[in-house]
Amino acid sequence: MLTGDTILGRGSTVIMHPDGAIAPYLASLDRLEALGDLQVLPGHGEPLPSVAAVAREYRAHRLERLDQVRAALRQLGMTAADASVGEVTDLVYGDADASVRQAAEASAAAQLSYLEQTEA
Repeated sequence: MLTGDTILGRGSTVIMHPDGAIAPYLASLDRLEALGDLQVLPGHGEPLPSVAAVAREYRAHRLERLDQVRAALRQLGMTAADASVGEVTDLVYGDADASVRQAAEASAAAQLSYLEQTEA
């Protein structure tokens, strides 16, 4: 299964808001998981043995990030609708290198948009 950047092979996929969105990405992972134990030819890195297993790992990582954004919102006393992307990025991606700050902010914006839509 060729997965391109949906499953990278190393690292995690960046959802670049506003062009990218969390809900369709999660749906794509669900479809990939349903394919079972096909070998994965990711966008980067070596082949992986099972698209289903890797899709579950990527989904778990994305859900963990969403939980981190929820925790940041609680700490800031804000909702997804009124949160500052910069403040959420500082809390969730505070250890990220400055060279990837723009990608981290785009990811945080996508996560905030998803939470605003799904938890309103």
